[in-house]
Amino acid sequence: MNKKGFTLVELLATIAILVLMSVIIGVNITSILRSTEKNEDNFNKKQIEKAACVYVDSDELCPNKDCDNSVTIDVLIKSGLLDEETYGDIRTKKINVTRTDGLKKCTYE
Repeated sequence: MNKKGFTLVELLATIAILVLMSVIIGVNITSILRSTEKNEDNFNKKQIEKAACVYVDSDELCPNKDCDNSVTIDVLIKSGLLDEETYGDIRTKKINVTRTDGLKKCTYE
């Protein structure tokens, strides 16, 4: 008798291994994507805060110093400090500017 092919047990074992590998890979890819998204959010937050501090310090952009307490992202986009494509959907958000002991801190939440 000529036996060619695989037994049912061999096929089931192969399928089980493939399913297990797929689950492990899927979980790892999901965690990598979440980590990347979190890092991007932190980078964008720092960019917004830096742009706000530059805006407040600039006599050319903020001549009357009426922007000492807060600045909106829309103002930063219009002044050319932020990119509209990246930050255009959050235009109305505010960045708080505080000064203590001569130090300036710009915070965006």
